[in-house]
Amino acid sequence: MHVAILQQLRLDIVEGRWQAGERLPEPLLCEEFGVSRTPLRDAFRILETEGLVELIPHVGAVVTAPNASDIIGAFEVLALLEAAAAETVARTRPPEVLKKIGKTNELMQIALEKGNHRRYFELNDDFHYAIVEGADNPVLRQTHEHLMWHVHRVRHTINRVRPFGREAGTGEEHQAIIRAIAGGEPARAFELVRAHVLGVGAATLTDAGLAQPPDASESDSTDSASLLRSSGLQATDNGTR
Repeated sequence: MHVAILQQLRLDIVEGRWQAGERLPEPLLCEEFGVSRTPLRDAFRILETEGLVELIPHVGAVVTAPNASDIIGAFEVLALLEAAAAETVARTRPPEVLKKIGKTNELMQIALEKGNHRRYFELNDDFHYAIVEGADNPVLRQTHEHLMWHVHRVRHTINRVRPFGREAGTGEEHQAIIRAIAGGEPARAFELVRAHVLGVGAATLTDAGLAQPPDASESDSTDSASLLRSSGLQATDNGTR
């Protein structure tokens, strides 16, 4: 039972039902799920390990706020995971994976032209998941899934305030990745995917309003701009993954 509760709570946080700084109301949630506090608190503890809530004594589970350091950390690891997956897929070149990423990228462009942002982002996730699944590495897949919840959360925040337009991406980077994988170029596939995901991380910081402008005060050495430079992230005009 607590697995189903965990999945729903995670989704509610990611999609913005519960905002940063808000306490998750135990009585209400126990009533919604039809459970006692024990399975609910079990789910809270897992959410805390995932960084989505903080358990505060005498207060309860409070939704955390994403920050620049967390986002950069997530994208740095995601970049390596997805790059490693692409490297593996470029070596093995499973026909079903090649077909999946090619068709998915075509459908992404159709959704983009129609301005269907929900469908576009779903397909974009499918593109990346296909590469990760194609590597056939359960540990890599599970770690990737865990980190992606943080990406989904920031994306939902951005999409609530930022209109969808052509700047969401044109697919050139995906096309280059497809060519490298289909052409059996593992090293190139690794570098292209890593650069793509890191660039998206930088763009996400900017879109979320967490990246300070270049002329911001130089006295704060831990600001998000400094973190961007130290991590090697460079912003791109493609705000999707």
